[in-house]
Amino acid sequence: MNRRTLLLALGVGVPAGSALGWGLSEWMLRSKRASAPRSSGMQQPIGSPFALVDHTGQRVTDATYAGQVRLVFFGFTHCPDVCPTGLGYIAEVLDGLAPQEAAAVRPLFISVDAGRDSPELLASYVTNFHPTLIGLTGTEEEVAQAAKAFRSYYNKVPTGGDSYVMEHTASIYLVGADDMLRGFLDTHEPVPTAVAKIRLALGSAALGAAKAEDRSS
Repeated sequence: MNRRTLLLALGVGVPAGSALGWGLSEWMLRSKRASAPRSSGMQQPIGSPFALVDHTGQRVTDATYAGQVRLVFFGFTHCPDVCPTGLGYIAEVLDGLAPQEAAAVRPLFISVDAGRDSPELLASYVTNFHPTLIGLTGTEEEVAQAAKAFRSYYNKVPTGGDSYVMEHTASIYLVGADDMLRGFLDTHEPVPTAVAKIRLALGSAALGAAKAEDRSS
C-alpha cells in the first residue's frame, strides 16, 4: 500500500464530525473546471505578491521562496478527498526525486480556509504527508491575495447551519526559480511524469545560476 492509499484509508483530512460525502469536493471541482488555471504553453510570471504565516507561526512572503523551485497547492484541512489525494501525490513525487533534488524544492500547501486553518492545525495536518511540506495560512484578505497572485479559484459553500466546504482549484502549480509558471502536476499522471517535470525545472534553475555566476566572474 503506497503513502497516498494509506492516508486515504486512515481518513486523513476528514475531521471528526464532518458530514461530507467522499465524492462531494470532486463533484464541486468538476463543476468549476473552467475556473481552473490552464497553461498556455508559454512561461508566465506567477505567485507575487503575497504575505502569509507558515505552520510554525513565522511570517513569510513570496520573497521568502524566491529563487527556489516550488510546488504550490491550494486546499484546506477539512477537505475530504481532493486535498489528501493531492498532498499524498506530492509526497510520492518528492520521494521519487533524488535527496539533493528534493531538497531544492519547496512544497507549499496554501489554505483557503482562513476561518479554521490555524498554523497549529496546519502543522499537525501537513506532517501527516511529508516532513518538508510547508503549510501556509493567513487572514481572509491575505489568503485572497495569495489566490489572486496564483490566479487560483476558491469559494466558500454553506452546507447547513454553521457548516461549510471550500471549492478550490485542484491544480498543483510548478513554479520555477525565476518565478515563472512551468506547468502543473496532475494526480492522474504517473509519478515519474511529475518527477520529470520537476527535474526540468530544477535543470533550468541550475543553468540560470551558472550563467549568473559566469556573468559575475
